[in-house]
Amino acid sequence: MNTKSIKFLLACSLCCAAAAALTACGDDPLKGHIPGDERLAIVSNQLLFTAEGSTQTVAVSTDQPLTASLNADWCSAAVEGTTVSVTVQPNIAYDGRTALLTLKAGSASRQLPVQQQGAVFGTLPASDHYMPSEGGSFVSTVRHSLPMTVTSCSDWISVSLDGERLTVTATSNDEGHLRRGFIVSECADVRDTMNFVQFDLAADVLGSYYLVGNNGGPTGPYSAARFDLIEREGKIVMHWANQAQWDDAYIPVRLDYATCTLTFPSNMQLSSSASGSDVGYFYDSNGRVATSSDIGASARLDYVESTGYRTATLKAANWAGHHLGGFVVRVNRGGLIQTTLFQMANLVITRVGPEGSEM
Repeated sequence: MNTKSIKFLLACSLCCAAAAALTACGDDPLKGHIPGDERLAIVSNQLLFTAEGSTQTVAVSTDQPLTASLNADWCSAAVEGTTVSVTVQPNIAYDGRTALLTLKAGSASRQLPVQQQGAVFGTLPASDHYMPSEGGSFVSTVRHSLPMTVTSCSDWISVSLDGERLTVTATSNDEGHLRRGFIVSECADVRDTMNFVQFDLAADVLGSYYLVGNNGGPTGPYSAARFDLIEREGKIVMHWANQAQWDDAYIPVRLDYATCTLTFPSNMQLSSSASGSDVGYFYDSNGRVATSSDIGASARLDYVESTGYRTATLKAANWAGHHLGGFVVRVNRGGLIQTTLFQMANLVITRVGPEGSEM
């Protein structure tokens, strides 16, 4: 064999040896160019937890004994072979939190973040709710990541919470008057309530009322004016009987069914005739009348068990920086203009009974 042949065979042997070495290195993911680090490789590293808490695993590739530690007391780690189990306790705080998981194998080490979302405290729907007098159900979704309980504080209301589905059911109202009730929820240290009202429009809201006010202060005389709440052209209106040749006054009234609250708009000058009927609010000591229909006085109707009265104190809003101070009624009675001023601070509306007396 000549010299050229020997050199060729030697070159081939060196190439084969190099190829074999490269193949061996490719088969071993632990071997790299940085001494120590090649002994620890993380195969999976998804450590994102919900507020409820749970256990997740991290798969590790190493040929060295493996240890795991955490820098927070709300989570723990356990090692079994090359698998690390991370257990996170429930998070009862609003904010999320993060810890570090440290893995060590020989001289190599890795760190992974352990992230947990903040708690979702279950709260009831923000608005109050109306139930029809014949009874019915209210269904809503209530999100919560912690255990939550909901109970009824009224014997005519039942409630259930199935997962995130809240169902509130009211029985038929056979008591002959409006009634109010509420439910209570508890989730960790968060307590919430939701109010319900059940009434019949014709029986419990519509009808005759007295507008009663103490116009002379604590010891002064009381004034009273009678009006009716009726339905007219599909709307609830305050009806003032003129008892003259002029048309009666019909004042739009807003009814919030969820709270059974009446709102009387402030701009209530009604008649185009100077001798007709007017109703309005004054807002300062000079008796100037507010002209914005966006604000007014509101009255929350209630049934008082001890007396059976359906009464409500009128509460006024502010307008243009002034507090609405009173309620003005001007009625033409046979050519005689009669004006009555009710001071808002002492003003109530009282339901009139079937015989014309307060009930």
